[in-house]
Amino acid sequence: MPCFLLVMALYLGVLASSSDWLRDREVVHQNDSNGGLLVKMGDGEVAKVFPDKGYLVGVSRILLKRTKAHKQYSSMRELERVGVVTPKPLRVISFKPGDGAYEGALVYEYVEGVEEARDALKGELRGKVLAELAKDLIKMAKGGVLFVDFHLGNILVNPKGELCWIDVEVRLGQGLVKSQFWSRVERMHRKCDPGVLSNEEWHELCEILSAALPGFKGEPSLRA
Repeated sequence: MPCFLLVMALYLGVLASSSDWLRDREVVHQNDSNGGLLVKMGDGEVAKVFPDKGYLVGVSRILLKRTKAHKQYSSMRELERVGVVTPKPLRVISFKPGDGAYEGALVYEYVEGVEEARDALKGELRGKVLAELAKDLIKMAKGGVLFVDFHLGNILVNPKGELCWIDVEVRLGQGLVKSQFWSRVERMHRKCDPGVLSNEEWHELCEILSAALPGFKGEPSLRA
């Protein structure tokens, strides 16, 4: 057996089965669309568990560290790099391919006392949340970070109005950000969270972002 195949076989052989790993752990949430889990770990930690994509895909993704858990771990580190708050990522766990329904888990610190931005915007923190949202978007854009699935359900807010971004998956590159930034912002406003921002708030947000990020393509017209 070639050396590489031997190493691969030994590595995959020591990985845990996802079913064994999940046994007796408390599942606090299950994603209805893809079956992903949020699992309570104890000691202030939780784990986001990602569905398996099949044996061959799983083997390649684990060996190349390209599982969803690896990608989100790296993405959270990128947000930390540009000064945007996200739960502290701790480690990635890879499961044995083809031996259960899940390919891996991302373990991170549990964030307490927060609510979704959609809910926080209904209260007295509305102005603070919108101001912090603009600041974070500018930090990411200037740092060459594009938040792939930007919507208000992926932002948590604490009682002080401070933001924490979750379900983090980013793409990197200043050119990419300049070409796709505005389409992501408009997608949030018109498709993901329609009607959450008033016309006045949407116009103000666009003006703040436009002033801070000149030359970005696709800047929206200030229509309703």
